[in-house]
Amino acid sequence: MNSIALNQLLDELDVAYTPEGKPVVFSIAFVKKNGELVYFPKARKSGVNMDMKKNAMRGIQPTDRFGKPFGHPIPVRIWNIVEFNGKIVKL
Repeated sequence: MNSIALNQLLDELDVAYTPEGKPVVFSIAFVKKNGELVYFPKARKSGVNMDMKKNAMRGIQPTDRFGKPFGHPIPVRIWNIVEFNGKIVKL
């Protein structure tokens, strides 16, 4: 399996929309505070009500197979992301 550097992942994650104006969809796996591994085969960037960069977090919202968001945006610590678009995250 290929790997991706954390700084490259953050650069890709900060792009919210394609040039055509559609949301960028990606797959992501991360570890929650309680140790649970969460995997979303399709998700997109989303805002949450806090200073995400100051807190080293990003907002993620799961999407269905058609790209429509469901559920609530989830704040994810960047250090807890273990996989992005099928690539293992390395520091």
